[in-house]
Amino acid sequence: METMRKLFLPAETPRVLLITGGSSGIGRATALLFAALGDCVTVIGRRADRLTALAQEAEAQGLPGTILPIPADVTDAEAMRRAVALTLAQFNRLDVLVANAGVGQRGPLVEAPWSDIETVLRTNIDGIIHSVRAAVPAMRAGGGGHIVLVSSVLGPVPGPYVAAYSASKAAVDALGRALRGELRADRIHVTVLWVGQAHTEFAEKRLGQPGRVASKWPTMTPEQVAGGIARALERKPRTMTLRWQDSLLVWAGRRFPTLTDRLLARIYR
Repeated sequence: METMRKLFLPAETPRVLLITGGSSGIGRATALLFAALGDCVTVIGRRADRLTALAQEAEAQGLPGTILPIPADVTDAEAMRRAVALTLAQFNRLDVLVANAGVGQRGPLVEAPWSDIETVLRTNIDGIIHSVRAAVPAMRAGGGGHIVLVSSVLGPVPGPYVAAYSASKAAVDALGRALRGELRADRIHVTVLWVGQAHTEFAEKRLGQPGRVASKWPTMTPEQVAGGIARALERKPRTMTLRWQDSLLVWAGRRFPTLTDRLLARIYR
């Protein structure tokens, strides 16, 4: 984290961020990075003990920023509104939403239990919508902001045996594109981050067939993805990938869909 911190300059004025899915993986690493940069970070997650431990870790490390842990489920619209209200009460404004919370699913779509598919759609789509609807009024009141929607390369390039997950991430891509037009006048920028495989708890916790990440495709660390989120806030792109492999996959998926479908079938089978 110290090496990552040196790659980025603190903002002139500490920012206020709200990060969902912050109890582990990408969300946790992102919270620590921005706390290390001196920012104020509200971290949302369902596991209260992990959120508390994260805030204590930041304090023990002497990080210049602040982490405010708020247990909440992104599928609960009222819980997200309450989280934003607590953020405003603590920090007086909200500058950045990192909508990171998500759940995976692996296995044939037709055989998958509907409860698994519904959980994926409610978390990955409804959770994004509830987060955005709660955060935008606070950003408008503050004169603008930045929303980072953490998506996946499987959004623009869907894969077999991850159909529900791919569909949920394609929906995130569509939401991001539509929101750019809706929020431009409010000076709220929207970035969709297409993340490739990251080595986190995500694969172990996914529904259907939990286990390891696909061994035939390279993985990133959560800290690398956190660095990508920091770069997104600096550069304000519409969409962004973090590695050349992921950029190549997205490009090939659009230009050579049949070839890419065969490649993904080998990776995810």
